[in-house]
Amino acid sequence: MELFLQIVGGFIIAIILLGVAVFIYFKIKFGKYLGADTDQPPLYIHLNEDIDPDWLNAPAVKKTAKELSELGFTPGKPYFIHEMDGYQLQAFYKVPVVAVMYWHDVAGCWVDMVIEEIDGIEYTTSNAPMGGEMSERPECVKAFDAKAKVVDLSNNIEAIIKESNKSFVETNSENFRSYFESAFKKDIAWKNRKGGISYEEFIATEKEVSFNNSKEVIEEAFIDTKESELHQWHDAALKEYRDKENIEEDDFYDIEHRMLIVPFKSNGKAFIRYLSNYCFVNERQEEPLAKVYGNETDMQKLFNKVNDLLSPDLRASFVMNIDYPLPIKLYKLSDKMVD
Repeated sequence: MELFLQIVGGFIIAIILLGVAVFIYFKIKFGKYLGADTDQPPLYIHLNEDIDPDWLNAPAVKKTAKELSELGFTPGKPYFIHEMDGYQLQAFYKVPVVAVMYWHDVAGCWVDMVIEEIDGIEYTTSNAPMGGEMSERPECVKAFDAKAKVVDLSNNIEAIIKESNKSFVETNSENFRSYFESAFKKDIAWKNRKGGISYEEFIATEKEVSFNNSKEVIEEAFIDTKESELHQWHDAALKEYRDKENIEEDDFYDIEHRMLIVPFKSNGKAFIRYLSNYCFVNERQEEPLAKVYGNETDMQKLFNKVNDLLSPDLRASFVMNIDYPLPIKLYKLSDKMVD
């Protein structure tokens, strides 16, 4: 994961209400440089009001806030994201547009402007420092330009409004927090159900930061990213299983180390590392398996091959299907494998 942090240089992939890019773009979909316990963007977020927003005094922030006010936007409350250390934001309203001004000590200041048709398309214009190459939900239309001024973003969104015959959702100070939080969860769920970040998206994001990295470094960073993704899915799937089966946390402690997840899609090398971390793959076999199956993208197929290599008494057994945070099959290690 540290390799990816070096590549991204502390940026987060932003994508206001819908995407996956520098990570906190109103809908944050993919990202790095998160101050949480996981290197992956969280599966959900909570906005807390910032009662001491000293970041609003940063010159870039003051300049941006002034430009938004001059365009007729009314400032709302400042917030920080509980699960993502270092990210602050403030919403500005000009019905039907909501503008979100972000601040991060490393990524700097940027603005997303969003409108959402009632039961229709979501439109975003942004000058986020990166994120234009990331994929997004089919109902989302985005326009990224890191060099765009605030007035340019406003002109672009106003042009969309004028060309549309639709009615738009009104986001205001009363519903912004719930809107933002639910939008994040919706985008993260969509991203995970595609199998997480793809190599093509990863490469596109790496190119946006304009660092000179060798192919080996980039590929290793991608594998680290996918492995971190798997561990996050593992924790979420086990919680889902425990809740479904009504297992008390103290009782679950004795069996959770015996559980494995098999998502429908991921990176073969990352998945083999994950299996090794949970002692399903012998450390001496990790490298040979990676050479043989490292390019496999169907994780069920890969898992079956690895499981079949074991003596029948040592093979993992299927437990149940899990739907959250994406379609996952849950397996349990053999008692003899654990003993």
